[in-house]
Amino acid sequence: MIVRKSQAKLAYLHVGMYICSMNMDAQTTKDRIIELGRDLMQTIGYHSFNYKQVATQLDIKNASIHHYFPSKEDLALAVIRQDQEDFKALIQSVSHKTPTQKLEALIYNYTEYFKNGKKLCVISTFGTSFNDVSLEIQKATEEYGALVNDWLKSVFTEGRKTGDFTFKGKIEEITALWRATLPGSLMVGRMHGKNYFDFIIRHLKKSLREV
Repeated sequence: MIVRKSQAKLAYLHVGMYICSMNMDAQTTKDRIIELGRDLMQTIGYHSFNYKQVATQLDIKNASIHHYFPSKEDLALAVIRQDQEDFKALIQSVSHKTPTQKLEALIYNYTEYFKNGKKLCVISTFGTSFNDVSLEIQKATEEYGALVNDWLKSVFTEGRKTGDFTFKGKIEEITALWRATLPGSLMVGRMHGKNYFDFIIRHLKKSLREV
């Protein structure tokens, strides 16, 4: 769920937190394969993605990809694990911020996904293909989703205690709302454009301050 910047550009959250930097020239071949594989899977989908696309863009042979990832499933699992580690880095980086700023950091990433090729987040990338991917990919996606779910619950709980949020209902309900609506905004935004995406995000923010 984390925005990455390539070609030695730095990625910053608008809450002022430095998140990561990436220099494609400095990465190992394995890292570059994971990064490009992730980008392609988020943009065109897991089943539409293939090794030839990666080999062509990185100017390497298919055999080089198979050396690190013998099967497409192996690369998919590496992508999920990497994105999960990036998400852990994100939540650690904003751990001292207010509940509102923490959610703004998450929303920023989704906004960047939309701006940068109308991508889906990694969880929804595999969620849309959940019924026809391996059990291993399903399990990895579920574990990643559970991490996001637990973090959102903790932020909503903290925000209610501090008074940042005044939403009605149970913590579990607003957590489910956000988990469904954030990836949904990307999918619907693909069809209806930026104005519709922005409309959904605005109303999602309003859900935090119902009185």
